[in-house]
Amino acid sequence: MINTMVSMGKTTIGLIGGGNMGTAILAGIGRTFAVRVCEADSKRAQVLKRRFRVAVMDITTVVRQSGIVILAVKPQSFEEVLAGVRPFVTKRHLIISIAAGITCRYIEKRLGHGIRVVRTMPNLPAQVGEGMTAVCAGKRATRADLQKARQIFNGIGQAVVVEEKWMDAVTAVSGSGPAYVFLFVECLQKAAVSLGLKKDLSEQLVTQTLKGGLALLEKSKEDAGVLRARVTSKGGTTQAAMDVFFKNKFEEIFERALQAAQKRAKELSLSI
Repeated sequence: MINTMVSMGKTTIGLIGGGNMGTAILAGIGRTFAVRVCEADSKRAQVLKRRFRVAVMDITTVVRQSGIVILAVKPQSFEEVLAGVRPFVTKRHLIISIAAGITCRYIEKRLGHGIRVVRTMPNLPAQVGEGMTAVCAGKRATRADLQKARQIFNGIGQAVVVEEKWMDAVTAVSGSGPAYVFLFVECLQKAAVSLGLKKDLSEQLVTQTLKGGLALLEKSKEDAGVLRARVTSKGGTTQAAMDVFFKNKFEEIFERALQAAQKRAKELSLSI
């Protein structure tokens, strides 16, 4: 378990959780603010200490000294962490959660009345500063609280504010989305090899093509469908590939996949 304290003007941020996402957040805010860390795993603590040059602290001290506390732990550890911070959380604290499926109401009920909660859903590219994070407010969170949360998560990519009712859909799209991208790349690389290309060349062709396509999509500001049509000449090679995609209902596969992910996110939320 990791507790981080970051000076943000007169506000101190405490980060609890030192896994992949916790470390990504730490890297994003640690360049700007002073940080204190507490990690139950001694080896992990030493790695974080060396990498970020932070001091190690205990959870009690961090929560007491923090105005904002980020709960960057997995759902299965959440109940234990909430029990650990509850004695020290007061109405002056803003609690920010990144745990999938954990609702604002769930946190509010366990930490007591009057606690301000913001729920977020970041994704794995936060590790390289290119994350996409959705942010939503609990019952007592203010507009200023949402702005603070956005400021924090903009440090590891981009952050947008949504209503909590959309968080399961967000989880299906951007939360799980990197896996869809990796699957697409994996399949495209394997298909390239099946054409007789060497593995390293296939990886280079696919990776750069994906990077270039995304860069063009972002910089051109044009709709993805417009750009696709521009590449697809009637009767050409791209059209031949598109015909196969559409014949096999490629678009419907994506719709069903995201619907399944959203359904599972709702099931996990209800089971907690």
